[in-house]
Parts: sequence; C-alpha cells; structure tokens
Amino acid sequence: MDTLAIEAPLSMELTHKGATYPLGITMRTPGDDIDLTVGFLYSEGIIEQYKDIENISEAEGLISVDLTDDLQFDINSHRRQTLTSSACGVCGKVSLTNLHQIHTKTLSESFKVKSDQISDNLKSLNSIQPLFELTGGTHAAVAFDNNGNVIASREDVGRHNALDKLIGYMLRNGPLKTENSVLHVSGRSSFELVQKTIRAGFPIMASVGAASSLAVDLAREYNLTLVCFLKRESMVVHSAPNRII
Repeated sequence: MDTLAIEAPLSMELTHKGATYPLGITMRTPGDDIDLTVGFLYSEGIIEQYKDIENISEAEGLISVDLTDDLQFDINSHRRQTLTSSACGVCGKVSLTNLHQIHTKTLSESFKVKSDQISDNLKSLNSIQPLFELTGGTHAAVAFDNNGNVIASREDVGRHNALDKLIGYMLRNGPLKTENSVLHVSGRSSFELVQKTIRAGFPIMASVGAASSLAVDLAREYNLTLVCFLKRESMVVHSAPNRII
C-alpha cells in the first residue's frame, strides 16, 4: 500500500493589544507548524523580525500568536476570505496588489555563484527530502550557501508552505541572513513563491520546473535571479543573470 502525504487544516489566530483575530485556515502537512506560521507572518508583512512576536503557542490544528503591542497591525489587510489550499497560498486575498506593497529587502548585487554549483545542488536537493522519498507527494524549499552547503530545508504538500516553513525556521534562529544564499524549490516558480523569495531577501531562486509570466515579471522588477528548468546539464535564467558565473 502506498504511503500518502498528510494534508490537514491549520488555523492561525493573532492577538494584538488584547483583541484576538482569526487569520485564516491553511492546508498543510503537519509538522513545523510554528515555523510555518512565523514564515507566513513574515511573508505577509505582519512581522519584520521574530521579536515582533510576544508569545506563540501550539494546540492541535491551531497556532495562536501574541504580537507585541508596539507593532503596527491592521487585520483587514491580512485576513483571508477563504480557506487556503496547499496548492494556493494567495487564495482568499482581497487583492493581489496587496502582495506587491509589502516592504522588501534590496537584493544583494555582490553575491555570485557558479552555474555548476547550482546544478550540483540538485544532488543534495534530491537526498534531503525524506517525505518525498516516502510519499512522492511533497515539495521542498532548501537554502544553500555558495559552496553548496545546506543551510536549512523544509518539506510540505504545498510549495508555499515549504517556503514559509523554511523562512520561519531561519527567522526563529537569528536575524534572517539570506543575502549570500541560493534558494532551491521543487516544482514550478509561481508569482507567490517569487514574492516570498524577494521578501526574504534571497538573491537567487532556482526551480526544477517552469516559471509563470507574473513570476518572471516580478523577478525582473526586483532584480531577482530566477533560474528555471534546472537540470544537471542545463538551466534557463529568466532575470538578473549577472549573479551566475
């Protein structure tokens, strides 16, 4: 009998200045739920650093976050109108333009990486996906340094969840230092993944699949190096090729 990747709902709620707000429900693979929530809050522009969270607690199917009182927060800018599936993280947003207005880092111009190194990272990418190895039904987000060392990795049934888990883990373990890192994701490059990548400050994003037109447009606007159709022998660089040497 095949082993199936688990997909289950996770509710998130925020408390700010004594008021509690339901943020929404996302479908995810259980595990690393605090990382997922922290990464989501950062990707959405709700927090800028882990210190913006006063307390975070976990119950079955629920993450509760207490934000610091001095944080500027408007629930109407972030509340989801629908359940968010594992395939779509922007679903339920009132408008797509809101994603475009989140403060983003200036991506490092000095960081360079050899094209051979990006291709070689595929070996590690394939070997550090235990859930995918078991089920064949999950995605991965992995941060590498320019020597091919794995900084951190996360898996989930949803591509956007895997990336939020990765970002959340890195944010919880110190300042988010991504300026000298390459982000690898399984699957394709969507607008949302590119937006999260830029928000987190990764200068290079590489995927094994294709990119959407919106993803390429956003990558070019923010000077993100977007690599797609990554194979051992070839790759397509859609934007900012100067970082690939």
